[in-house]
Amino acid sequence: MSQPPYAPPPVPPQGAQQWPGDQPAYGAQQTQQYAQMPHGQQYGAPAPQPPAKTPFYKKKWFIALAVIVVLGMFANMTNGGTADTDSTASGASDTPAADAAADAPPADNAVAPVEDAAPAETNPGIGVPADDGDFSFVVSGVDCSLTRIGNEYFGTEAQGQFCVVDVAVTNIGDSAQSFFGDNAKLFNAQGQEFSADTEAAIYLEDSASIYEEINPGNTLNSKVVFDVPAGTTPTTVELHDSAFSGGVTVSLQ
Repeated sequence: MSQPPYAPPPVPPQGAQQWPGDQPAYGAQQTQQYAQMPHGQQYGAPAPQPPAKTPFYKKKWFIALAVIVVLGMFANMTNGGTADTDSTASGASDTPAADAAADAPPADNAVAPVEDAAPAETNPGIGVPADDGDFSFVVSGVDCSLTRIGNEYFGTEAQGQFCVVDVAVTNIGDSAQSFFGDNAKLFNAQGQEFSADTEAAIYLEDSASIYEEINPGNTLNSKVVFDVPAGTTPTTVELHDSAFSGGVTVSLQ
């Protein structure tokens, strides 16, 4: 049986891709879809994502605005505290009573109130009993005219001048008590302290200040000697009933 002669496929009309109603050849549709895909997806790469938006609280303009607000609040607090303190401090005097007192004219012959001063402590003076412990002392005077004590054979010279304090010592206690003139101290106006001169008292008649025991109720007339710089004027004498007592100060002026 003879085959029909070969005929070429019909050509679609000009301007047409295919005959109307014909289906595209196998694979033509897949090739067309593949050509329409973005460049990255043709090779399996993920599609690019749109850039993430920055939250508004992380943006520079918002941070700058927050800093300005905080600084403004801090400045207001500081100025407000100072103003309140000043107003509080000045408000104590800004009262009607204070204003009235300030505006009131001064009274005629007004005398400013005088605060009660603490009474000055006064020491007992010459001829006044002064007690310390079991002894009561009465100073009758002081003599600072001597520069030598003793006689032509036995005596001592003063480094400056001798001040001799006459004192009567009475035992007001319940038992015998020894009197030592060496426990006494002499002072001048500058507060300088002078100790008793026991050696000079040895050469002074009736000094009775080196050591004497006094029974209760008895009185000893004694003289206590001090060697002081020439020209010294004693102001007080401090007398003790023992070396450890507080002592009593007697004024000599």
